[in-house]
Amino acid sequence: MKLFSRKRSVANTNETKDYNNDDLKRNVQVTAHKETLEELTSSSRLNVNPHTGLNADDAKQRLETHGMNMLTPPKQTPTWIKFLKELSGFFSLLLWGGALLCFIGYSIDGSEDHLFLGIVLVVVVVVTGIFSFVQNSKSESLMNSFKSMLPPKVKVLRDGTTDEVISTRIVPGDVVFVEAGDLIPADIRVLECSDSFQVDNAALTGESEPQKRSSVCTHDDPLETQNLCFFGTLAPEGSCKAIVIETGDRTVMGRVAALAMSTKKEQTPINKEIHHFILIISGIALFLGLTFFLLNIGIGTPFIENLVFMIGIIVANVPEGLLATVTVCLTLTAKRMHAKKVLVKNLEGVETLGSTSCICSDKTGTLTMNVMTVAQVVYGDAKTFITEDAPSSFTGGKKTYDTTNVCFQKLLRCAALCNVATFTEGSKWRYKDDGDGETKEIDEFGNPIPVPFKGVVTQGDGSVIETSNWKSVGNASECAMIKLVQSESSMPCDEYDIDSIRSSYPVKYTIPFNSKNKYQVHVHENSSSGKHIVLMKGAPERIIDRCTHAVIGGKIVELDEAERANITRQQEALSANGLRCLGFAEKELDSNVYNNQYKYAAESDEFYSCNFPIGDAPSEVIMDSHDKTQNPKSTGGLVFLGMFALIDPPRPAVPGAVKRCQTAGIKVIMVTGDHPVTAQAIAFKCGILWSKTRGDMIKDNLKFGRTFGSADYENPNDAEAIVVAGSELSPQMKESDWDFILNHRAIVFARTSPQQKLIIVENCQRLGHIVAVTGDGVNDSPAIKKADIGIAMGISGSEVSKQAADMILLDDNFASIVNGVEEGRLIFDNLKKSIAYTIQSNIPEITPFLAFIIFAIPLPLTTFLILAIDLGTDMIPAISMASEQPEANIMQRKPRTKGDRLVTPAMIQFSYGYIGMIQALAGFFTYMVVMNDYGYKPQILFNRGNSDAWGHQPLFCKFSGGHYVNLAGDINEALNPSIDPPTREYPFWFEGYDGEVVNCGYAYNNFASDGIPTEFDFRNSELYSGIQTNGKHTATIESYEAMEQNHFFEYVPWRGRTSSYWDDSMLFHNTDNANKGGNLAQNTISYFRGRAAGLWSLCEQTSNPSCENQFCGERGSAIVRGIEVPAVALNADPSRFSTDCTAQTQMTSNLYDDAFYCNGQGSETLSDSCASVNQYDLKDNIAYPNNRFQTFYCMSLNEDSCGRLTDAAETLPFCNSDGDICGTFEEHSESCSFMCEGYCYWPGSEALNPNTSQVSSFSQFQAEKPGTSTAKYQQCINIGSQEAAYEALKHSQGAFFVSIVVGQIAGLLVCKTRWLSIKSQGMRNTFMLFGIGTEVLLVLFLCYCKPLNVGLGTRNLRLVHFFPAIPFAILIFCFDEARKALMRVTSSSSESVDPISGQKIRGKGWIERNFGY
Repeated sequence: MKLFSRKRSVANTNETKDYNNDDLKRNVQVTAHKETLEELTSSSRLNVNPHTGLNADDAKQRLETHGMNMLTPPKQTPTWIKFLKELSGFFSLLLWGGALLCFIGYSIDGSEDHLFLGIVLVVVVVVTGIFSFVQNSKSESLMNSFKSMLPPKVKVLRDGTTDEVISTRIVPGDVVFVEAGDLIPADIRVLECSDSFQVDNAALTGESEPQKRSSVCTHDDPLETQNLCFFGTLAPEGSCKAIVIETGDRTVMGRVAALAMSTKKEQTPINKEIHHFILIISGIALFLGLTFFLLNIGIGTPFIENLVFMIGIIVANVPEGLLATVTVCLTLTAKRMHAKKVLVKNLEGVETLGSTSCICSDKTGTLTMNVMTVAQVVYGDAKTFITEDAPSSFTGGKKTYDTTNVCFQKLLRCAALCNVATFTEGSKWRYKDDGDGETKEIDEFGNPIPVPFKGVVTQGDGSVIETSNWKSVGNASECAMIKLVQSESSMPCDEYDIDSIRSSYPVKYTIPFNSKNKYQVHVHENSSSGKHIVLMKGAPERIIDRCTHAVIGGKIVELDEAERANITRQQEALSANGLRCLGFAEKELDSNVYNNQYKYAAESDEFYSCNFPIGDAPSEVIMDSHDKTQNPKSTGGLVFLGMFALIDPPRPAVPGAVKRCQTAGIKVIMVTGDHPVTAQAIAFKCGILWSKTRGDMIKDNLKFGRTFGSADYENPNDAEAIVVAGSELSPQMKESDWDFILNHRAIVFARTSPQQKLIIVENCQRLGHIVAVTGDGVNDSPAIKKADIGIAMGISGSEVSKQAADMILLDDNFASIVNGVEEGRLIFDNLKKSIAYTIQSNIPEITPFLAFIIFAIPLPLTTFLILAIDLGTDMIPAISMASEQPEANIMQRKPRTKGDRLVTPAMIQFSYGYIGMIQALAGFFTYMVVMNDYGYKPQILFNRGNSDAWGHQPLFCKFSGGHYVNLAGDINEALNPSIDPPTREYPFWFEGYDGEVVNCGYAYNNFASDGIPTEFDFRNSELYSGIQTNGKHTATIESYEAMEQNHFFEYVPWRGRTSSYWDDSMLFHNTDNANKGGNLAQNTISYFRGRAAGLWSLCEQTSNPSCENQFCGERGSAIVRGIEVPAVALNADPSRFSTDCTAQTQMTSNLYDDAFYCNGQGSETLSDSCASVNQYDLKDNIAYPNNRFQTFYCMSLNEDSCGRLTDAAETLPFCNSDGDICGTFEEHSESCSFMCEGYCYWPGSEALNPNTSQVSSFSQFQAEKPGTSTAKYQQCINIGSQEAAYEALKHSQGAFFVSIVVGQIAGLLVCKTRWLSIKSQGMRNTFMLFGIGTEVLLVLFLCYCKPLNVGLGTRNLRLVHFFPAIPFAILIFCFDEARKALMRVTSSSSESVDPISGQKIRGKGWIERNFGY
């Protein structure tokens, strides 16, 4: 006959895999306990001789067949795979995609911005992945916990001899021996055992007391019968010989383990919410990114610019720091919960506990203290026996007994003496470790320092429970008794404590408790009187029957029938309340007969009963084959002293905690393996039950003869409470039956198996509950793992339950769960606020990119600054929300429903539609203000930003009025900006009182070639013979000249000159140095996208009359227009350049692909036509660069050999030997022939004064300066227009960034509450204040730290540019305060309180329904 309804598998395989989940949920199907010993050991079954055991060969073969006696460990996910999963979330995949696009862009155009952004995105993903991995990593070695249940070696009978065998090698059929204190090594059938043999099944069934075991089958249920013991349980008393019926995965514990491992862990609510949020945000990001990418393709936006735009849209939409923020918020809450004795293993469980709508709680150790305690005592007062309370949580801590009562004192004495439990000596004294082991601590007088008997333990909820500091050893009930006696050691009698009592009453004889007699007897001697006393303890009905007298009123009186009935009624009442009663009696013996010479005996050769009084009923029955009779002395009646009623009492804080759960709308269901009567009694004391149960109604109707329809009939279907025994449950139950049970308001499940607990949890979840399960035993682990949030006990819990759980109660206190619920609800509210705050910045981050592509304005915000917001300034304020206090009593509202999402359309409307839009308006307003302050009015920005020209090419503008100004601020009154171009010396335009910029634009990029110059060096014109620009469109000198012909002149705003970013060298920049715009670099793409250090020139044809004053066109050639270069200029000779010109056509707006490059090295002969365009001029052999667009060569006293230019050679200043200006080129003499600092001296054949033939040179004063010991010419260029525009944009982007932060500070304050005014809520969140402070400091740091200015593109902003966003921040604050005030006015009027549960119920008004989140 099979022990389980399945086929055995081969050796060393995980047999639990043969089960499907439904099989595992079925209760244990074992038949071995019902088989006779002959059937069990027969050849068709275990095939073993129980007297000799297996032989070695048979044991070896069975080991190969059945495998090792161990549980199969689960497959482990490698750590590296777990880490990769952290890097492959949906947000992470978006950022990986963005980084990939950046690297593709870099490979195409070589832009370092793309490379840096790609690296930053990769770093963001990796860092946040590492953070999440570290925070969420937890042990999953569930099966390792079962190893502690396996004893290392077991005594086994093999080949007729007893030997010790490693426990993993025992097999079915082995005969094993179990001693007190041993762990049961496998599932075993008891063959024979001592009368005191017990097993502690708490880990398997949850029963709080050890269970009696014998060789007799007492129940069909294998978990209830006395002749089976199960793997992993403990034998606290007695010994047995047993036969192994199952090992390893086939044991009952193996099934529980398999059930735990096969149970799929539910996805946590917060995980579902975050996934939902990710889908929403990612959908928006991808939709916007791809939509505008396709639109840009349609309108012809260059691919790289389009790529950058799409990356920006994605990065702007994805709150990169959100997941890290959520993790940190949960971590901070977990730390707070740890302070309240709740250890959080799974961070997401923090919020899940707050979402809980149903708690399935184990009884023993969770609702109760897991310590047997004397709750009530029965003793005789002046007239009769009465029931009084002992101090325990069961009685509310009350103590009503009278310690001066003689009967009570005798009762305590009997409880202390008829008892073998003791306190360990080591727990009574304070010890210290002196390095050589622990020794007792000594006080100043040389006496050992004792440990007080009583102590207190502070629970996680702040409540204090009294406990015993001394450790007791023995039976749980006896330990409870000696604790009560010891606690009353100050009672007014001669006996002070357990040790004193026992030393005053030495034991003379004992009869241990056995299941047949159900009593325990001790005989002690009273040292003071010498008399012997018989003391008895046992089942009350057995004790009362043995008593003829009782102590009432301090005297021994006859025990009449009325008093017997009174005692019986009290005992029944106590038992009905789930208390375990023990009766006590005594008999003072005649010292003349019973003295130290008397030999006490429980039986003799003649008599089968004791030779001293124990209250036996007289009997003439002759026992056994020896014809023994009853000893007459044993019939002497005893004196009844009273009773102790014991129970594992509820924890003091539990009733209040259960009430808080009910107020919070959380259903608390007791699920225990204990007896229904005990479970019901504890449930009433805890408040889980508060009205008549369905079963009680049925019993009362039967008891009083009530029938349906009678006036006093109680309809069981109307009962709010129900107690369901495990025997009433089965996997085949219909859902309607489960619904009937679970729809009761108060529910207790008793005598449940691990499988039934799991099914209970599944059905609660089916009804839509978020289920929390508490437990401490292995039997609880499947349900704990299945639950939405599993909670194990830290003190009494098994390692298995701890591993399966998401949380551990370090104080085993149910009230700590309620604290956790409150924290969980609070963190959900706070996460909602944190997310609402975080995503507010999405709109001001997205809209700059939309404006960039739709209105073609220069990009107001860069991707780097978006990351600075999401991963920098927003992080700490968002995390600070985790420390926000609740706005109201969150434990007076129902649990959130599944429809109450973390991110809702209302939140999106609030954060995007209201706050985000105001922040975006603030950003654009600030952007426009700053651009205007630097000379770029809003109207000229449109259609100027999406061609990549801003800050890289000169901006040409048409002016109406105004003035040209030089570096010193002098106005040139001779020039009219409306028709005259600026000059070298007067490059700035100043609006004055009537000046206005009419319109602006860029020179047409009318030349492009696909090739890449060989060994690119922009100063070496030899490398340009191939006419190659890497496909970039670039301007030509002809297109610049065309702009001026239409009165569009190069624009360098005077406001830029007066700004902090201005540098005079922008007008004479050394091309050896990279410029801020980044296009003067050894990179073809960066170089050709802006104004190059030289210019391409289309051909001007003059030799062919048909083409006179026309430009050679498409596919044509061109001549190089440049200036003479002296030998000292370190540049190649361009003499190889072709000057042929063919295929004439008029220059139009067409794109040309044939031209020649000039970088200022021209050597061709001047012609009239070349001179007519003022390429250069020669005055007295000095080459004068009259064309402002071309580079020029310069020798200067500046360290980089570039200096300012004058408008004409004749005005070039000269200095004396002291460096003071003393004349001009035409006036200088021998004493005035030295170069002046800060000016450019142009290269010529000789720098001679035609009047004095004086050569300009360095003075001694100048030669001593650094960098002037040798002279060389350097190529210089005027980049003032593009650099001014570039810097103005950078300042505006930085100001836009600051405006978002200012708006976010206001957003933080409005997100601080969802209902209350901030005045009511207050600013007590110091972490938030710290967050605001760090946000401000971080902004200042990012703006004013020079190295970061380079990396992030920020700038040292003017103080006034921090202010434009402040009015918008005030608007945000006022708008939201008004919104919440209207919500309170329109919604509070409908608020009510449920009279039963105390829940606050508020109907939402129109404002809250439409504008709340």
